[in-house]
Amino acid sequence: MNRDMLIPSTLAATSRSGSITFVATRAVLAVLLGLSWQYGYWGPILSLVLIPLVVMGKNRRDRYGVALAYYLAGSHGLILGSASFFGPGHVPMGVALWLASSALLAAGWAFADRPWKVVAALVVDALPPLGLIDWLSPLASAGVLFPGASWVGVLMLLTGIYLSVRWMTQGLPMDLKWRHACTDTLGFLAGMALMLNVFTAVNPAAVPKGWTGMSLHLGPITGNIMADMARNQEWISQTQAKADNAKVVLLPETLTTWWAGNAAEIRQAVPNGQTWLVGASVPVGRDLLADGIEAVRGSGGVGVKGRGNGATPLFISPFPVPVSMWHPWYRGHGYVRADGVGYEAGWWEPVRKIDGVRAWASICYDQLLPWVWMEGVVQRPQVVLLTNNEWWARGTGIPEIQRATAWAWARLIGAPVVEAENA
Repeated sequence: MNRDMLIPSTLAATSRSGSITFVATRAVLAVLLGLSWQYGYWGPILSLVLIPLVVMGKNRRDRYGVALAYYLAGSHGLILGSASFFGPGHVPMGVALWLASSALLAAGWAFADRPWKVVAALVVDALPPLGLIDWLSPLASAGVLFPGASWVGVLMLLTGIYLSVRWMTQGLPMDLKWRHACTDTLGFLAGMALMLNVFTAVNPAAVPKGWTGMSLHLGPITGNIMADMARNQEWISQTQAKADNAKVVLLPETLTTWWAGNAAEIRQAVPNGQTWLVGASVPVGRDLLADGIEAVRGSGGVGVKGRGNGATPLFISPFPVPVSMWHPWYRGHGYVRADGVGYEAGWWEPVRKIDGVRAWASICYDQLLPWVWMEGVVQRPQVVLLTNNEWWARGTGIPEIQRATAWAWARLIGAPVVEAENA
């Protein structure tokens, strides 16, 4: 074979090998970014690195593969979480949920080769229907960069992303005038981020005096009447003992079912002068519950103006966990079995005044979803209430992702956090 013919083929093989190595390296980095959500607050901080990793892709398959690696790595806890919640026999369902949600969230990134397409991928993933499963959103980094900036912080983040991607895709020959404009704008955004972070550190938001959250270790409601009565007595006595000097006490999600007997027992237990915010499953219809928070005052009155203590929660989860709680595609079969009842979606979570303080609640799964957090961002509450059930997610990394996401968005709102969890 002619030596001159070998050179092009060798160069082509070298080019293909280099291209494969480049894709593999970016995919590995994307996996590390996805995993970082389970370690402290690194996920929201590092998630923006996903954008250049995707944009550097040479084609749709390349970009899709990098984004898919990120979502698969970050959400692998769904497999064990499903087995813990539904039982060991449901591992295949957990695998299906893990693969399907990652594939759907990564789909839009396959087309993200232009600045507006990157912004569109972020927004489309964040809003329903994809927003119903949107874990690990880089939009959470707005709270890291622009604490206290509210919705303006989200706009500044999207502006910075747009300009950064435009700079990346234009290459070195870009017009000098535009380069200066881009650099000046990014410099302004960086300066704003630094100023807001320093200001927040100097003037941290304080939790309202007398407000506290309870950390309990009760596990789930059992379905056994006598065992659940004893369980109610246990958490009531723990709350009375640990929060005796508090004004407002936040309790974990779905701590009890708001039947008339349970409600009466709780009302009688609340000390005078206190308000208990009780996470409860509230019957709102035939085979239908609301994942909400009931406010009960020690005087037997109400915890918020205009709302009673019947089966109307003070707060209702905008979107309970899909498949396990929210499943409108089939009818329930009664309140006897724990899995026989569906939960309604409230969709909008308004701010409520509690003891004169404007409070907004984020209930368990809602803490993962950008569109739900934006409801709090635009309303600017004075305090954010976080209620969780973590017994089903032990060992999965899901609580860490939830905690990191809530930290970032609460920073963006600029409000202090009161948290209650049941491990």
